[in-house]
Amino acid sequence: MYRAAPRTTNATVSRLFQNRRLLNSRALSQRLAIVERKVPQWTNSKALQTTIQQRVARPTSLFALRRSMATVTNETTAYKESPFVQWHLYPDFEKLLSECKPEQAIPVFQQLINATREKFLALEKKFEPTFEGTIGQLSELEDEISRAYGILSHLNGVKNSPELRETLEKIQPEFIKLSLLMNQSVPKYNALEALKNSDEWNKLNKVQRRIVDKALRGMKNAGIGFPENSPEKKRFNEISERLSQLSLSFNNNVLDATKAYKRVVKDRAELEGCSEALLETLKKNGERLGETEGYCITLDFPIYGPFMMNCSNRALREEVYKANITKASEGAMNNEPVINEILCLRREKANLLGYKSHADLSLSVKMAENVESAQTLLDKLFDASIGSAQNEVQKLTQFAATKLGMTEITSLAPWDTAFVSEQYRKELFRFDEETISNYFAFPKVLQGLFDVANEILGIQVRELSLAELKTNNITTWHKDVKVFEVSEQGQVKAYFYGDFYSRPSEKRSGAWMDTVTTRTKHLNGQVTLPVAYLICNQPPPQSQDEPSLMKFRDVETLFHEFGHCLQHMMTRVEYPDASGINGIEWDFVEVASQFMENFCSEPEWLKRLSGHYKTGEEMPQDMVNALVKGREFLSGMAMLRQLHFSKVDLALHSTFTPPKSSSDKSVFDVDAEIAKDTTLIPRLSEDRFLCSFLHIFGGGYSAGYYSYKWSETYSADAYSAFEEASQQGGKPAISQIGTLYRDTILALGGGTPPSEVWKEFRGRDNVDITALLRHSGLLSSSQQQK
Repeated sequence: MYRAAPRTTNATVSRLFQNRRLLNSRALSQRLAIVERKVPQWTNSKALQTTIQQRVARPTSLFALRRSMATVTNETTAYKESPFVQWHLYPDFEKLLSECKPEQAIPVFQQLINATREKFLALEKKFEPTFEGTIGQLSELEDEISRAYGILSHLNGVKNSPELRETLEKIQPEFIKLSLLMNQSVPKYNALEALKNSDEWNKLNKVQRRIVDKALRGMKNAGIGFPENSPEKKRFNEISERLSQLSLSFNNNVLDATKAYKRVVKDRAELEGCSEALLETLKKNGERLGETEGYCITLDFPIYGPFMMNCSNRALREEVYKANITKASEGAMNNEPVINEILCLRREKANLLGYKSHADLSLSVKMAENVESAQTLLDKLFDASIGSAQNEVQKLTQFAATKLGMTEITSLAPWDTAFVSEQYRKELFRFDEETISNYFAFPKVLQGLFDVANEILGIQVRELSLAELKTNNITTWHKDVKVFEVSEQGQVKAYFYGDFYSRPSEKRSGAWMDTVTTRTKHLNGQVTLPVAYLICNQPPPQSQDEPSLMKFRDVETLFHEFGHCLQHMMTRVEYPDASGINGIEWDFVEVASQFMENFCSEPEWLKRLSGHYKTGEEMPQDMVNALVKGREFLSGMAMLRQLHFSKVDLALHSTFTPPKSSSDKSVFDVDAEIAKDTTLIPRLSEDRFLCSFLHIFGGGYSAGYYSYKWSETYSADAYSAFEEASQQGGKPAISQIGTLYRDTILALGGGTPPSEVWKEFRGRDNVDITALLRHSGLLSSSQQQK
């Protein structure tokens, strides 16, 4: 998963105050009144408002006037010295964390927003129907504010605190207003339209043309078509601001609900089936939360996942499972009303723009283009996997009865699935998750990942030493964060921060990649290199003497997020609107990440990135074989799970109308109805998973969760090109394909339509979905023969 930050000195004030005519007190009053009209946002600052009123109210000496004007100028430009703004490649996180208090950060961001607004309004008068006269003029302006806001958003995810929340809650609406101002600018739109209809258009390269086309489309979807001061525009802007607040509330409720739950078990016998390592983890989890005795189960996945897979206490599993599927659905943290309001407002916003639904709006800017195309793919995958999934459930149920002694049940319950699946895996492959993790010490896995990048794609990665961090004044937000340099053929291309370990008290769950800086060639010819965040949530080391031991899914997640980073870092596009991940259609952006996961199922690479963390012993061949075969393990059920999320997402955003009374169909009714086909183990009526579905209500995947499967068909087909090269020419052929992959999928970024990128890489227009089915073991024997 990736998250991208959004993409505005008040010279007017300075010029007005330095004008000699202001020496006349009457003229001063008049000119200050103009300033107040031009900069109405000053009224949000009591200190500045008081200063203006005082200066208007009394005549003053030349010396005093100059001194007071200097104070105003300092106040309005102080943000330039803030650590949110004053940095090039590496934000000073140590200083940032000390200045994130609302009373410090909010004024800085208010000044930055105000200054950006003034600069944009000044640029509006100068737009010309050329690329440099429009997009070029705005790039530097947008870069400054997106970088600053990106830091704040990042810290909210990895160092969440009440202070950061308050800051975001205060300033996020102002950012939305600024974004709307810039995207509803008639002079900007007219200049871009004039550019398309002029001779200048033929002088632009294909990347520039794509940027202009996407900018115009983006402005249309941002409400440029509404008449100034019209009720429609007013309502559209109100909805946009409210949606940003609701998304933030949704995220906070999930985080708070996850942190709020803890189940302390005093009697070790209640945790039968849990390994010594897991018991030690649960014990330390309790100590972290102030529980001096017993074992503490919480809902953050590094705790919840292993517990549900290994604890044989069925009643306790049921209790914890129910807590997880109902989190953020009650009391002050109840996300159900948040979901309903989000869905209502998204539909209303789409209708205002002339779309039938939010799904139609969302798909109009994606590779699939329409809901029907997305549904068609999902249906094909459903048809290909339903038979296998049914057989898998039958085998699990039989295994539970005959091998686990669960003879009293006729069908598995939802809290049985993870446990029985893990025991079945042990039976088939002889290895449990805990045993396998002993071979995945984080340093070894990380080096293996970098070896893949080097030997397959020709990309070199190395960690910066403590001395280098100090020399370059690079600080981090946590002592465990590492910083890496990325090179190609001896030339430094990028850097990234790695924050790999779970910290439930302050860091949101999941894994993601985000941007610090984007590759940009500035007007002075200098190039800003891309810098990325790579965020994971694997278990931290249990002690200073032992490394973090990764579950196999943690290994796959690391490879996945690094794939996103590579696409951001290895771009050759130097226009920020299309550089790296920026501008890539949402349903193609997961291709580079999912592609990297394939190496985790290659026997050769599994051996190279593994080794027993104590002895260094090589992973046994039968364990390697088990992991290679593992991607086919219960793959039908896994496919249905993803298809369920995708279908629910599309249904909620295309045909569903939020209830107006208690008798109307709820979002949970929609979820349950679709589950009748996609979920073969009956769900509970009280299931409220949607209340913590961050992707579509707290992230950017609304009416876009299908993108994972859409992208996965391309990533599987891309990887099959490497398989073909291996069969035909060995390592030289693989290296050649790796170079082509680097020069197309990674290098072209958002500057080229994905259909063209695909054709350049694969040599054909179509994607072969049988590659995905083959890798998942879902091809029928007749299809395999073809």
